[in-house]
Amino acid sequence: MLDELAEYCSGRIGRLRDKAGRAAAGPLLVRGAIVLFAALSLVLAFPAEVMRNVAAIVLAAIVALLPATFPRSRLPGLAIFACAFGWVLGPLLYGESVSVPRLIGLSTALYLMHSMAALAAVLPYDAVVSPGVISGWLLRAGAVVAVSAVVSVAMLFLVRATIGPVFLVASLVGVAAAGVLAYLVARRVSG
Repeated sequence: MLDELAEYCSGRIGRLRDKAGRAAAGPLLVRGAIVLFAALSLVLAFPAEVMRNVAAIVLAAIVALLPATFPRSRLPGLAIFACAFGWVLGPLLYGESVSVPRLIGLSTALYLMHSMAALAAVLPYDAVVSPGVISGWLLRAGAVVAVSAVVSVAMLFLVRATIGPVFLVASLVGVAAAGVLAYLVARRVSG
C-alpha cells in the first residue's frame, strides 16, 4: 500500500514538473491576472483593520492563489464567497461605511477575476495565446463592468429619489425582468 502511495505521489510530482516545463507565457499571464484581481477583491472587501493583520494577509494570499491554481474547480467561487463575507463583516463588526466607489471597485475586481478564471479554465498550460485574445477578453469584460457601473449608479440615484412603495414595486419588476431574461437566454442556448 505504501508503495502504491509513493508511486502515485511520484507520478503527480512528475506531471507537475512536466506542466511547469511546458507552461507558456499566455496562460501564466492569465493566471497572474487572476491572482491580482482576487487579491484586489480581498483588499477591497475586508475592513482595513483586518487586512493589517499578518495572518489575514497570508490567508488572503492563499485565497488569491487558489483560483489561479485551480480555475476549473469551485475555488473561484470560494474566493468570491470570502469577499462577500468580508464585505458583510465590515459594516457589521467594524462599523465601516459602504461607499459607492469601493463597491464598484470590488464588483469590478470580482468580475474580472471570475472572467479570467473562466478563460484560464479552457486554456491549457502550454497554449500559445495571442496578446489580442487576452486584451480582447479584458476589453469585453471591461465593457460589461463599465455598463454595469453606470446602470448601478443610475439606479442608486433613482432609488434615493423614489424610496417607499414605488421602490418595492420597482424591485419586484426588476426581479421579474431578470427572471424573464434568464429564461429567454436559457431557451435560446438550449434551442
